Amino acid sequence: MTSDLSRRRLLAALAAGGVGALAACSDSGDPTPTSATDVPADTLVLRVWSRPLGEAITRAAPEFTRASGWKLQVEVRDWEDYWTSLPLDIAGGTSADVFLMNAANLAQFQVSDGLLDLSREDLPGDEAWEPQVVDLYRRDDRLWGVPMLWDVTVLLANRSLVEGAGVDPAALSFDPAAEDDPLRAATRALTADQNGTHPGGSGFDPAGLTSVGFGAVPDRAGVLGPFIAGNGGTWQDEAERFTFASPEGTAAVQYLVDMANTWHVAPPGADSAASPTLAREWFTRGRLALFQTGTYDLRVVADAIGDTLPWSVHPVVPGPAGRRPLVHGIAACAPRALAEEQDAEDGTRPRKDGAVALLAWLGSAPLQRTLAEAHLGIPAHRDARSAFTEAWTARGVDVAAALEPTPQVARPETGVRSADGTSAALPHIREAFAGTAPVPEALTEAQQAANDATA
Repeated sequence: MTSDLSRRRLLAALAAGGVGALAACSDSGDPTPTSATDVPADTLVLRVWSRPLGEAITRAAPEFTRASGWKLQVEVRDWEDYWTSLPLDIAGGTSADVFLMNAANLAQFQVSDGLLDLSREDLPGDEAWEPQVVDLYRRDDRLWGVPMLWDVTVLLANRSLVEGAGVDPAALSFDPAAEDDPLRAATRALTADQNGTHPGGSGFDPAGLTSVGFGAVPDRAGVLGPFIAGNGGTWQDEAERFTFASPEGTAAVQYLVDMANTWHVAPPGADSAASPTLAREWFTRGRLALFQTGTYDLRVVADAIGDTLPWSVHPVVPGPAGRRPLVHGIAACAPRALAEEQDAEDGTRPRKDGAVALLAWLGSAPLQRTLAEAHLGIPAHRDARSAFTEAWTARGVDVAAALEPTPQVARPETGVRSADGTSAALPHIREAFAGTAPVPEALTEAQQAANDATA
């Protein structure tokens, strides 16, 4: 069981700020809670927040059972309940044997002694997994999670619109300090009102847009992170303090807000501030030419579009500092309580041995190929990466741009309660897009709120 000190630390961390939630990597499912006391001795429990992921793992579970001798039960919780119940279950010693983790919440569990140190366990070597994802789950020079899937920001293009306007999505760039740039020029050509008039043309009506150029919306992962980093700014510094209200960050967000509210080449800021999925909806309906989002959206987009319009995948739009896609990954973790269990007197195998076997399987190439074939993400295991491209090729989508090497990337939130920090910041940033607060003022207040939430 977890020590009294560890339990108090984790409960104190929960009380201090709660476990915030960023957007999940895939669709949430209905809760299917399982009590740890009801699980047979030969059965392991894996907790996830995605029903499609849970179903894919369940289908593959017989292979794990044949290889390890352990049965597997997959428990699905919805996103909010997942992060509410997990700290309490870990603190009480009743958590699942293995559970999913995102980078934004990792530190809070690690510093509270809630996680099993995986550095010395019998797992695939770090060289087997994508280094950028491994780094997200390494703190204090120790590994706390087994990388499973990752995603990266990409630019989706409506081929009918961009080809009709003579726009090459791969040739775009932005520069807030310039009088004009390729992205602005392209989005003017891609935006039109009900009369076919483009921004800057005589009689252009921004209230009657039939198509718009770019999804400049307050989306942390798809837009804000890559644009701030592409302009030389950072979301956080090395001390894990929020720093996005820097001159570079402010200029990048002002550029995005101007695209929406001044140049009228993006969905109206008030609309996108009120609806987080607006850009995706406009893209799947053929109204938005360029949609910058994460690969986590590919399956949703493909299912929504079907055969109604041609679309393609490209690298993110670069800024003065270059291309800076945001890379995020999910990993599998185990509770530290497993390391403290006593040897069973009935001869049953230690659950820690089973959990480590399950972690090794979740991090393996065969299982991750299965997940990629179900279009659930990019495998963290390098030997399974081809399954991602092959699965999308079979659907007629070339995703090679998602895997192009990028020297530097934008990182997701890290640090204790960093998810809470971003959650506290976004309402202020949305005010800038809605036009109810100037960008410098909104970003300053957003940054203060973020740092207050993590203090």
